[in-house]
Amino acid sequence: MTPGEQTNNLALLYEIRCMQYFTPDFYLISENRKEPTMRYSLMCKSFNGSEVLDCEKFSVNLENSQYTFSRYPCSASITTHTLPHGQRLDITLSFHEVTTVPMNFSLSMEAGQWKKSNYVLMPGAVYNGNRFTSLPLPYPPYYAPPQNSQLTDAEVITSIPHLDIEKTQSRISLLSGDMASSLCGFYDLNDQSGSVLLSEHQCGGYYTGFTVDENQVDRQASFVLSVPGVRENTQYFFGDQNDGQGFRPDVSAPSQDTGALFKQGETLTLTACVFHWQQISLWDFFKQVNSSKTTLEIPEHFYNVPFYKAYISIKEKYQRENFIEEGYYSVGTDWNIPQQCWQAGWIGGGMNSYPFLLEDTSEARQRALSTLRFIFSRLQHPSGWVFGMYGNGKFYGDGFDSNSDTILLVRKNADLLYFVMKQLLWLSENHHSTIEFEQPVRALCDAFVRLFRKYGQLGQFIDMATEEIVIGNSAGACMAVGALALASEYFQSAEYLDVAEQLGEYYYNNYLEKGMLNGCPGEICQAPDSEAAFAMLESYLQLYETTRKSIWLSYAEYTCEIAMTWVMSYDFVFPAHSTAAKRGVHSSGTIFANAQNKHSAPGICTLSGNSLLKLFRFTGNAKYLQDLHAIAHSLPQYVSLAEDLEFTLEKKYLPPGYMNERVQTSDWEGKETVGEFLYGSNWPEVSMLLTFVEVPGVYVDFTSCTVQVFDHVECYVTQWDQDSIHLELYNPTAYSTMVTLLADERTNARRLTHNYFGNMKTVPLSAGERIQIELKK
Repeated sequence: MTPGEQTNNLALLYEIRCMQYFTPDFYLISENRKEPTMRYSLMCKSFNGSEVLDCEKFSVNLENSQYTFSRYPCSASITTHTLPHGQRLDITLSFHEVTTVPMNFSLSMEAGQWKKSNYVLMPGAVYNGNRFTSLPLPYPPYYAPPQNSQLTDAEVITSIPHLDIEKTQSRISLLSGDMASSLCGFYDLNDQSGSVLLSEHQCGGYYTGFTVDENQVDRQASFVLSVPGVRENTQYFFGDQNDGQGFRPDVSAPSQDTGALFKQGETLTLTACVFHWQQISLWDFFKQVNSSKTTLEIPEHFYNVPFYKAYISIKEKYQRENFIEEGYYSVGTDWNIPQQCWQAGWIGGGMNSYPFLLEDTSEARQRALSTLRFIFSRLQHPSGWVFGMYGNGKFYGDGFDSNSDTILLVRKNADLLYFVMKQLLWLSENHHSTIEFEQPVRALCDAFVRLFRKYGQLGQFIDMATEEIVIGNSAGACMAVGALALASEYFQSAEYLDVAEQLGEYYYNNYLEKGMLNGCPGEICQAPDSEAAFAMLESYLQLYETTRKSIWLSYAEYTCEIAMTWVMSYDFVFPAHSTAAKRGVHSSGTIFANAQNKHSAPGICTLSGNSLLKLFRFTGNAKYLQDLHAIAHSLPQYVSLAEDLEFTLEKKYLPPGYMNERVQTSDWEGKETVGEFLYGSNWPEVSMLLTFVEVPGVYVDFTSCTVQVFDHVECYVTQWDQDSIHLELYNPTAYSTMVTLLADERTNARRLTHNYFGNMKTVPLSAGERIQIELKK
């Protein structure tokens, strides 16, 4: 932005975002391009519950036209608007009589010459059609394949929505709230073309539905948008099953959906966009999906809770409830449950100490150091690996019902090593002795190297004692790439860097190139997930920061496009009676966890997202700042504050400083849970702590004259000189805060690396206060 402009004008950001979409610069369009084999239909269906009673279907052209149904008392008129690479359709359904049976209305996009190799995408829910081996496993699932086949068998998922690997006919049917964006589509790898059907998540007060129906006999697949959304006959449900098979995910649970009754004279307008792109790569397909997903639904800008207020609330809670007398920060508050005492990495173990090391100067910092000492004096196996779970003097394995306490989810140690390296670097740079940690941390690094040298991969689960991979086929341990890159800097080890680079190529060739990263959470088998995508992004950026090889930056940009498909792009309209609606929650910027656990969540599990800030620094593309804004700005509204406690489904309030991981836009656990929160202390607290120390409230780049506000404050540029900038800050929230400001020159590669909290300027700002400040270059 140019000097003197209001720098956090979100309307301008959205204008820029729209301009990026309407003027795409990455398509190579052939003059003789082959148009997709695509047909379109309008349908009306009537229902008894979720069972279809009758259906009437018209083939239509995407042009201004009108159609009258013979078996339903309605007509449809289509108004079309041309878009680059597609069309916008406003389809108005008019009823000339009252309907006596519940019904819905659909637009279908039908692809001919269909192949199972086509990549089917439903953001936040379905990646490559979720075409994996699906088993009806109880929760938490743990499926170890037969010995000696763990590295070659197909990926396993539980009973979640998926297209079948072998069957000629299969279907995925979701409501809009089941997805991060209201769209579905596919990429044809053979033709290098992509198609998407997009709409709003709500129409006429009804949630829309999206169905992918594959019929290999007819070599056809239908992508269907419906209002009201009706998952016919069955739906995905996670809980205690009526078949007596216990608590588990089940894609064949009875559907609770039905159609709607309409009055004479009533109208319903369904707006949709269809897009088709030719001569593009899979990377370009993800890129265009992210560019177009806000075509119809642009999130609202809001102010809620400042970063510092959220951080201090959680920090006080951590000192009050999360420090165990044995000498470490726990990951939960109920210490009678081992999983809430210690878990390495993943949900915070050895990561939650890092923000306090950087920000605090007294007790919290000493406890952070104590946590590091406890990890490497008490929790490390002789092989060098760190136990995945511990509580009250006993070790536990990550294999759930497995008897061995040496079963380890490798991702846990990858996360742990990455954050331990960041802490060692900070200690070293700030003249603290690290001698006591160096040998045990080297032992952990060496364990990763041995495992990779033995198998050429890291797998998903291993046995620490035998160092054998128990379950492979996962990108879950991909944070090890960044961890070993950092370790190579700290220990000056060429071997660590060599393994990091080989692993980076392995994950690209086996996962990223196929458009799917999977298996980071320990209880989803090998399902696609957002955590692997953001961990991979973090790793590639660290590898680029360490080596300055352009290939890793290229991989990072590709990974970012996949990761951002998991981020909610719109503000879900919660049921009016729900807690989320009463609190005015904005769902945009929250992140779907994975394809099994169908809730969105505050933040990245478990990162700040500062990788997006680094992507901007390395590329100059302001889009990445906007992506980070969406994620970081959303986080604080989910912190339960003493002044504004969050009510839960258990009919009690979350204590101050607690955050719960549920942002329920899906009814995967029952319709009554939509817009509600569960009781309990969860990992988003760590994401918020990390955000405060790694994402500046206001970021200024002197190289490009860019100012980006992430925090819940307003910022205006009043003067921009060669070596300084004058800003006016205003706090529109009800809370006093401490705003962090970071001055940067993005072309100075070493200005921001591992730890830069100490480079930030902090400015106190009372509720409603407006101040003038100067920030020097």
